[in-house]
Amino acid sequence: MAETDTCFVLMPFGRKANPFPGPSQIDFDGVYEEIIEPAVRNANLRPLRADQEISSGLIHLAMFERLLLCEYAVADLTTANPNVYYELGVRHAVRPWSTVLICANKSRLPFDIELSRAYLYSIDDQGLLSRREGDVREIGTRLEDVRRRRGSNQLMEDSPLFTLLRQQGYDGPDLTKLQAKLRDRGDASREFEKIKNEVTSANIAVGYLRDIQKKYPPGIIDNAPVVMELLMAYRRAEAWDDMVRLVGQMPGSLQKAVSVQEQLGMALGRRHDFEEAEGVLKSLIATRGPTALTYCFLGVVRKLRLWAARGNGSELEAQGALNNAIEAFLAGFKLDPRMIFAGINTVLLMAVADPPDQRLKAILPVVRYFIDDAVHTGKAAFWEHAAALEMAVLDNDENRAASALDLLRVDAREPWMPVSMLANLTLVREHREQRGEGQEWYVSVENEVRHSSAAGRLPPYQPAMEPYGNRGSLARPDRLPRSSLSRSSSPTVPPNVPKPHKAKIKYALLAALAATVVLGAVLKRKKP
Repeated sequence: MAETDTCFVLMPFGRKANPFPGPSQIDFDGVYEEIIEPAVRNANLRPLRADQEISSGLIHLAMFERLLLCEYAVADLTTANPNVYYELGVRHAVRPWSTVLICANKSRLPFDIELSRAYLYSIDDQGLLSRREGDVREIGTRLEDVRRRRGSNQLMEDSPLFTLLRQQGYDGPDLTKLQAKLRDRGDASREFEKIKNEVTSANIAVGYLRDIQKKYPPGIIDNAPVVMELLMAYRRAEAWDDMVRLVGQMPGSLQKAVSVQEQLGMALGRRHDFEEAEGVLKSLIATRGPTALTYCFLGVVRKLRLWAARGNGSELEAQGALNNAIEAFLAGFKLDPRMIFAGINTVLLMAVADPPDQRLKAILPVVRYFIDDAVHTGKAAFWEHAAALEMAVLDNDENRAASALDLLRVDAREPWMPVSMLANLTLVREHREQRGEGQEWYVSVENEVRHSSAAGRLPPYQPAMEPYGNRGSLARPDRLPRSSLSRSSSPTVPPNVPKPHKAKIKYALLAALAATVVLGAVLKRKKP
């Protein structure tokens, strides 16, 4: 049977805290890759997770389309994640069947869905999958059973809410127009993929993007998923002016989205419109609340200001920009100590401050722990491996630096990412040379990064910092010796690491109920 239908996967992303007895964290990327994705493919379906959507900046509209339109779905209810429960509520309001529920055996289903036919996959006390083959087989079997019943019109309703609404004359919404729009956006997505796969010249890429923008005017809200991908594609092409213009043409509701304002701040910073960039991000924090990610964007802008001041020889301005960047990244680190991008930038900038920041001694072991933990899991992306290299240089550990370089084969999603890493390394080297503490191997590390980037354009002080990653290419030859750095199975947890907040099951269920009730009221249709 051909793999034609899409199975949408509702689940947390990355590593999440487990509020129940058992492992402290669960790696949901591993759960997806090792049991959910192969199970879906075994059922001759195409798996799709929300974070895999083309629109990498604003996934909400695309996510709702998938919730409504995909014939099949798998929902992982582990840790009672509020987002997943909300999405399940939406799904149950419009789809009477074809949603398979799963949950880790070390988690707990709340009363409202405790009686649902959810499959419990197996994890051990370390949060590792302990029955992969059996879990893949069982989840795949359930999907195959649903698909077989659908083909013979013998589907069993798995949405208790839809069953209740059907008794009141509700048969579900007419999704014909939405399906047509999704097909149109699929055409646009294929054009974007063509750009990423075939175009090597930034100027040509921008020309393609502008042509697509003419087909999908950014002022129409229905074009939001395409417009968001345009915004991110312009960023990959480093077309900062186009990014700023595109945001200005968006409808107000989209323009005010947090992710849009964050990208706008970054684009303005890259254009050296520093005051306007800071104004955008400070306003976002004041009106929408502080987040670690927004503070990282603010730190990025201030760091760009630092590079510009150093390039102009303005030491006084550079010192002010350095201090301000430290405070922005530190604010992000305090909100989420597990965000490695915030942590490594905090300690790196503190280390090059003159005099060195006295807070560095307390923060450094926390950041080092989370970097080591990310690398040891085998799930680290570019920024995590880049942080491991930068931390090795900060620790003046040549062997660890060699090991980090050897592991830095992971993809850099955008060409400026290795540029950013090189700028950090250069900053540390120059600071230590000024203090008479330079080492020859610092230069060797920089040359390795410069050579391996394949960009051929890595001048000092030209970073474009942004805490994402995972596409592109960054291969390096084996020039430096491999390190003998030992890897323990579980890094030592430093003192005073804040514990993650417990999942709020009560509010998760309320969110799901609110979603279903609102959708039911809006979409309800009486039978003739």
